Amino acid sequence: MKGRSKSLIKNTSILAFGTLCTKGIMFIMTPLFTRWLTVDEYGSFDLLITYTSLLIPFLTLASGEAVFRFLIGEDSESKKTEIISTVFFMYGFGACIELMGSIIVGSFFYTNICIVLAFDLYFLTELFYNFMMMAMRGEKRTDIYTLGSVVFVLALSFFVGLFVFVFDLGLVGILLGYSIGNICAIFFILDNSKIYKMIKLKECKAGTLKKISKYSFPLISNSVSWWIMNVSDRSLISFFLGTNFNAIYAVANKVPSLCESFFGIFHLSWQQNATETMSDKDRDQYYCNVLNNMISIIGSICILILGINYWFFVILFENEYFEGYYQAPVLVLAVIFSMLSQFIGGIYVAHMESEKNGITTIIAAMINVVINLLLIKKCGLYAASISTLIAYFSLFVIRYMDIKKSIKIRFHKKNYLLFALLFYIIFSSYFQRTTINVINLFLGFFVFGYINAGYTKQISKSYIKRRNMKINGGS
Repeated sequence: MKGRSKSLIKNTSILAFGTLCTKGIMFIMTPLFTRWLTVDEYGSFDLLITYTSLLIPFLTLASGEAVFRFLIGEDSESKKTEIISTVFFMYGFGACIELMGSIIVGSFFYTNICIVLAFDLYFLTELFYNFMMMAMRGEKRTDIYTLGSVVFVLALSFFVGLFVFVFDLGLVGILLGYSIGNICAIFFILDNSKIYKMIKLKECKAGTLKKISKYSFPLISNSVSWWIMNVSDRSLISFFLGTNFNAIYAVANKVPSLCESFFGIFHLSWQQNATETMSDKDRDQYYCNVLNNMISIIGSICILILGINYWFFVILFENEYFEGYYQAPVLVLAVIFSMLSQFIGGIYVAHMESEKNGITTIIAAMINVVINLLLIKKCGLYAASISTLIAYFSLFVIRYMDIKKSIKIRFHKKNYLLFALLFYIIFSSYFQRTTINVINLFLGFFVFGYINAGYTKQISKSYIKRRNMKINGGS
């Protein structure tokens, strides 16, 4: 148990460093983006990057997830070369399709060639950055994966500031800034991993392609469905309410995205850990312990962020974005159920049950779209946040009922109290009184400190122990 937990904690700690750096910088940059760009430009940019998140798994047959899953269980260098070469070929084929599609769309439907070219550059660089990062996960090179993401966000921050703030290029500038960020990260990964030595087109095997496609094909529907749940809200908002409301909703998502970022750190490690421990005799107990510890930590982070939520919007964002404050609590609760669903999804990945990920996510996506369409004219932005919450809750319930058939998972009593505190702070957020906001602020810090004191103490002891061992060994 200790060995498995140590491996999970080690990988999570490495990823935490990179995520805290990248998300922290991006969170600081977001208010600057909202000042440098018009509301329409920021709303359009948000739509473009979210559409990219749909196209990549669709055009590559979701082979990025496959390269991770197949590499992580492979020891043979020749087989690894086959896998990486085959998936790289699939990514290259997807890039060609995007370019052809862009030429058609640019010729017939869009007249601003600068935006089309800037988007093409962003898409292609994002495509191969995605491939590099997935390959690093599969190779268990979490150090390069982490530092690559740091290089990406530092480069994009500099070049977006240069192109948008200094040269006033607007939407084109921010797309170029992101593109150069991707390019810098790609070269960093290539230089440090030497993965280019494993990319050989002659090593693309039909059998490997068939095997990868069989696993990854169901993940297309999974990726598309996740995209629908994350992006259909914004598309419907833009269509029914306008891109300015989409910009407000995008800013509202910045707060829950902080919660999701912390889970994302864990989730990357969890997929690897779940795969490595799926045959252990005490697997169920281990999975249960990991789940409940995850809920405690992530729940405390959500409570802390909700406690700070009001001050985020008052201090960091312009007044026209304040309506997003009211969406954030509902979206944070939605993120909790999303994280629980993804935890079970990690078990599906470990057991090669990719079709279950796809089917359950399709059902949730349909629920999201239907509820959104029914409510958006009556409830405005609330339709998007409420439909997202119901969809993620439904996804969790479906997956939980299914996984209980093969794995015994139960929730610890202390986490029910944590959810009670979470519901209190969500409901109290809608009473605009300074006293309540101050109480919630202190409550958030107290709950976070109390729950994580034990984990912090363990990490500190482990660090001091390793440091003393190095000192004694050196002497």
